[in-house]
Amino acid sequence: MPERFLASTLPRHEAAELYRLMVVGIRDVAVFLMDPDGYITVWNAGAQDMKGYTADEAIGSHLSLLYTDQDRARGWPQHNLGKAAEDGFYSEETWRKRKDGSLFWAHIALTALRGEDRQLLGFSKITMDMTHHKLLESCEKEKQEIDLILRAAQAGTWKWDVGSGKVDLSRQLLELLGYDGAPRELDFDACLAYVHPDDRARFRTLLEDTRSDPLTAPLETELRFLRSDGRGQWFFLRANWHRDIEHGPMQLLGACVGIDSLKAAEQEKEVLLSQLRQERARFSDILEQMPSGVVLAEVPSGRLTYQNRAAAGMMGRDFSGVDSYLDYRQYVFVDAKGERIASENLPLTRAVRGQDVARTDTLIYERGDGARLHLDVTTAAIVDSDGVARVAIAVLHDVSKLKHMELSAAAEKERALVTLAALTDGVVTADPGGIVMSVNPAAERMIGVPEAAARGQRLRDVLQIEERAAADATFAAIEHCLSQHRTCAGLPHATLIAQDGARFAVENAVAPVILDSGELIGAVLIMHDVTESKRLLRRLGFEASHDALTGLVNRREFEVRLQRTIERAQHPGGACAALLYMDLDQFKVVNDTCGHQAGDELLKRLAATYSEHVRERDTLARIGGDEFALIVEHCDVDEALAVAHKILDATRTFRYVCKGRVFQLGVSIGLTPIDGGTIDVEEAMRRADHACYIAKDRGRNRIYVHYKGDLDFAQRRSDMHWVTRLTHAFQNEQLQLYYQPILALDDGEAPRHYEILLRMRNGRNGPIGPGIFLPAAERYDVIVKIDRWVLTRTLEWLASNPEHMETLEMCSINLSRRSLGDPSFHKFAAELIDASEVPAAKLCFEITENGAIADMQKTISFIEALSARGCRFSLDDFGTGMTSFSYLKQLPVDFIKIDGSFIQMMSSSQVDFEMVRFTNDISHMMGRKTIAEYVSDSAILASLKAIGVDFAQGYWVGKPRPLTP
Repeated sequence: MPERFLASTLPRHEAAELYRLMVVGIRDVAVFLMDPDGYITVWNAGAQDMKGYTADEAIGSHLSLLYTDQDRARGWPQHNLGKAAEDGFYSEETWRKRKDGSLFWAHIALTALRGEDRQLLGFSKITMDMTHHKLLESCEKEKQEIDLILRAAQAGTWKWDVGSGKVDLSRQLLELLGYDGAPRELDFDACLAYVHPDDRARFRTLLEDTRSDPLTAPLETELRFLRSDGRGQWFFLRANWHRDIEHGPMQLLGACVGIDSLKAAEQEKEVLLSQLRQERARFSDILEQMPSGVVLAEVPSGRLTYQNRAAAGMMGRDFSGVDSYLDYRQYVFVDAKGERIASENLPLTRAVRGQDVARTDTLIYERGDGARLHLDVTTAAIVDSDGVARVAIAVLHDVSKLKHMELSAAAEKERALVTLAALTDGVVTADPGGIVMSVNPAAERMIGVPEAAARGQRLRDVLQIEERAAADATFAAIEHCLSQHRTCAGLPHATLIAQDGARFAVENAVAPVILDSGELIGAVLIMHDVTESKRLLRRLGFEASHDALTGLVNRREFEVRLQRTIERAQHPGGACAALLYMDLDQFKVVNDTCGHQAGDELLKRLAATYSEHVRERDTLARIGGDEFALIVEHCDVDEALAVAHKILDATRTFRYVCKGRVFQLGVSIGLTPIDGGTIDVEEAMRRADHACYIAKDRGRNRIYVHYKGDLDFAQRRSDMHWVTRLTHAFQNEQLQLYYQPILALDDGEAPRHYEILLRMRNGRNGPIGPGIFLPAAERYDVIVKIDRWVLTRTLEWLASNPEHMETLEMCSINLSRRSLGDPSFHKFAAELIDASEVPAAKLCFEITENGAIADMQKTISFIEALSARGCRFSLDDFGTGMTSFSYLKQLPVDFIKIDGSFIQMMSSSQVDFEMVRFTNDISHMMGRKTIAEYVSDSAILASLKAIGVDFAQGYWVGKPRPLTP
C-alpha cells in the first residue's frame, strides 16, 4: 500500500490508537483481525454483540468457529481465506452462526493485509447483519407467490368502496376476462357494465340489499362476466365487509373464481353437489370434534338431550337418567374451598330456570374415577325467534393444566424469594421507570435501608456510590439497560456507602427483566461484595510478584517490567537493552539423585550467586522450574554478552554438595537484543527461548545470540510452526491415510499389496506431504505419537472393512527411528495387534537402515517379538549406507526395498543397473524378497522383471490414493 494512501496529521501511534478506539466502539458492525493462518487476534464489541462470543472466547480461535457445520465440512473457511490471500479481497452474503446456534444473514468483507514487502501479515474481516433486508426480500417473494396462486386458481378480486362508490378490479380478474391486466378503478355503474346483461339486474339488487343491510353478508352468488371478446364467463363470487384500517370506511371485498368449466358439464356439477353434501356432513361433525365440551338441556325441565365427545370425556359418563335439573346432583362439583355445590346452584340449573342470561364460572369437578378437573363453564339460554328459550347450553373448557401452571408459578415465586433471601450478593429490582420494587437481605445490609423503606424510591436515591465515575457509569448502565433491553456487565469497581457509614467494595451488573412476549417489566441490579477479596488482594500483591522459593521476581512481574523496557526502547532515541533466557543443564540429575528438596535448595543458592553478577537496575527472575531470565538495561549486544559470560562462568564454577556427592551444573543462554524493532513481550520471550534451545542443540552450556535474519532461528521457528500445525491436526482430525500399490512382477494374479502413507489435510495447494512436517516431528519427539496414530487408524480401518481385508495380502506401515528405540512403543504395538481383528500376517513394518542400527539390540528384539505373532518386516531405502550389506545379515527382515535413487537411474547408468541386479541377487541368496521403489516408466519395469526383482512400487505402478475419507 502506498505510504500516503492513509494520511493523518497525528503521529502514527496516536492515529493507530484512534483507529483502534473507533473499531472497538463500533457496535453495529463486527470487525476483527486474523493472523495468516486464520486465527483471530483482534475482536471488537460489534463482533461480540453480533456473534455472541466474547473476546476471550474468540481470540486465539480459528475463523471456522463462526461458520455453520455444513460450511466447515466443505472447507469454506479455508476457501475464503485462500481467495482473500489470492485476490486481496473476498466478499459474500450467506448464513452465519452465532454462539447460541442461531443463524443470521451476513454481508462479509474479507481483506488480506500485506506489508510493504507484500508479505502476508494476516486478514481483516468486516461483517454486517443483513437479516432484516433478507426478510424484506422474503416478503416480496411471498407477495409474488400470492400472485402466482391467484393465477393458478384462475381467481381475481374486487373491492367496492361504498362511501365513494368506486370499484377496484384486480389485475388477475381483468386478465381472466382477456383484458390487458392493469388494475382499474371504476364507478359503480361502469363496473356493472362488465356483468352479463342477463345477470346485471340481479347482481345490482344483491349489492344494494347488502349495502342497505350489512348483516346479510357474506354475499355468495354465481354470475357471468363479459370477456373482452364479448362472450360470457361464469364465476363464483363471494364478498364480505372489510375495513382497511380501524374506524375506516366500510368496503365490500370480493373474490371471483372461474367456474365456466363446471357450468359447461352437468356431470361435473353433480360431482360438485355431491362434494357439497359431504362438506355439509363434515360441518355437522364439527361439534363432535370440538375440544371444548358442549352439553344441551331442555328448558324448563333441565333434561339433558346432548353432550359431545369432549363433554363425555370430561364428565366420565353418558347423560342417561338425567331427566331434570334435580338429577344434576349425580355430578359432583365443588368450589375453591372444597365445599360441594348444590344442584340448584349449578350454572346450567340457573340458565335452565332463567335466573342468568349468560355467565362463566370456574368449578372443580370430581369424576367417578377420582380425577379432579378444573372447568371453566359458560352457560346461556338460547332464545328462538319467537322470544322463547327452549334450550340451554353449557360449554366446558378443561383448564386443569392452566390451574396447575398457576400453582407452579406461585410455588416458583416463593422459591425465588427464599433464594434471594439466601444469596450473599445484593439484588435490587426496579420497574421500567427505575423505581425500586424489591431488595434482598444482602442488599439491605449494603445500602443500610430496609426493603420497606427502599421500595418506591428511585435507585439514584437509594444507592450512595463514593466514586463519581463509578456512580455515573452505574446509573448510565441502568438507563441503558431499561432503554436498550441489554445486560450491562463489567462496570467499574465501586465503593458503596450504607446509611450507617459502612463501606462496601462492590462489582455491579445490570440485566433487563423481559417476559417471553418480549415486554420489558424492569431491571435487576446485582451487587457483588468484594470487600474481603480486595483486602486479600492487597495483602497478596507483593507475594504475587515474587517467586516464593528464590525471592526473585516471578514471571508475571518480569513480563510487566519487560513490557516497560520494550516501550522505552520503542520511543525515538530510547535506550536499547537485552534479554537473557537461561535454562539449567543437568539440574534433573540433582532432583533424581537427592530429591526435590535438595533441588530447591540448589536453586536458592544459585539465584543468590546470579544476583551477585547483576546490576541493581537490571531485573533477574525465575520464570520456571529451572529457568531464569534477565533484563539487562541500557546496553548493547556486546555489553549484554559480557554479562551472559559472567553468568556462564558463575554456573561453571558453582558446586553443590549433597549426600557426599558434588554436583556441577551448566546453563544454556539465549540472548536477544531489545530495540525499537521489538514488538512486544511475547515476541521477545519467544526469540530468547528459541535462542536458548539453539544453544542446547549446539551442545549445551553455551550462549547463542539471536540476530535479525538468523537462519538457525528461522529454521527453529519453522519447526515449531509445524509442531503446532501437527498438534492442531491431531485435535481436528486433519491427518489422513493414503495407500500406494506394490505390484508383484511374477505375472501371476497377485493379491492386494500396498504401503500406508501419511498426508496432512488443508494445505493451501492440497494435502501436505510427509516430507514437509515429519522432519520437525522427528526433532521435537512428535514422531512416536504419529507412528501410534498411523498404526491405530490403519488397524481400525481394516477391521471395519472386512471385505477389503479378505482380499488384502499385505499392508506395509512405516516406523521411525525413535519408535524402534522406544520400549513403550514396542509394548503398545504388541498389545494393539493382539487386540485387533486384523491378522498379524497381513501386516509388514518398514524400517530404515539408520533407524535400525541406532539401537540394534532393541530393533532386533522388536522384530522378533512381532515376527512371532506373524508380522513381517521390510528394510527401506536399502543401499544408501556404506554398511548396508553387513547389517543385512544381522537384521531378520523379510523384504529389501532397493533405494529409488538406483531404480531411477538404472536405464541410463550401467553402474546403477548392476547395483540393482547385485542387491537383488544377494537378497535372494539370503532368503529375502526385493521391492523396487520409484518405478516411473515401462522401461524400468521391464528391466526389473528381467533381473528378477519380486515387486515394484512407483507412479508407473500406481499413485498414492486416500485410504480413508
